[in-house]
Amino acid sequence: MIMKNEIAFETQGYRKNFDLLKNDNIISEYVGRISKLNIDELKPPFKIGEYIFSVWDLSLAKLLNINVLKLMKTYKIRNAYNELHGLISNKDLDIKKYRKIVVIHSLIVHPDYRKNEIVEEFIEFIYRDYYADDIAVIVLAKPLQHNKFEFDFYSKQTIRSYKQLDDNDYDLISVKEYYSLDKLINEYKDETIMYKLYAVAVKCGFNRINESNLFIFAPDFTINRINEKFK
Repeated sequence: MIMKNEIAFETQGYRKNFDLLKNDNIISEYVGRISKLNIDELKPPFKIGEYIFSVWDLSLAKLLNINVLKLMKTYKIRNAYNELHGLISNKDLDIKKYRKIVVIHSLIVHPDYRKNEIVEEFIEFIYRDYYADDIAVIVLAKPLQHNKFEFDFYSKQTIRSYKQLDDNDYDLISVKEYYSLDKLINEYKDETIMYKLYAVAVKCGFNRINESNLFIFAPDFTINRINEKFK
């Protein structure tokens, strides 16, 4: 069992003031780790989860006269952008009322900690640091193996296993093995995983956008949860 005060989020941001690809300077990319702290044991923290999200600065896009739809089409290799492009084109999502969009592409958690409200804690972190009335937070609820960009990213990574042999010796294994991603894929049908993801998104206060795999954040659940935690 993990206590909520043992969970920490560490995020690396990648921003550009000049374009790498045309007009992509309005996009900031973030990768992060979720750690279990071991302060009482005087040991370093170990990783129990990872996440990837992006922030699109729509106010800057407007200032620079950038066509957001056209830019999303350029990045359609990423499933969230492909679906967003369709929703905006069909007027199922009005982005004119937002100054930023936060897109959560992936969140993976070590199997030992999947029932410890890690997802809820992650959403609270996003709420605290990124949400506002004029900022849309959108999550892609789709099995990771069908998100080629993110799946390839994780497949190429290795990680030091938290099963410490001693203070200076760790097992080095693949991220796929560490998070049991192959086991998760093989044990469940795609449809089962998808509906599990839908259920988690709804539980955390997200509302499905039309018939897509994208869900948009509504803060009531998270605000109530914060109030309950700190009573």
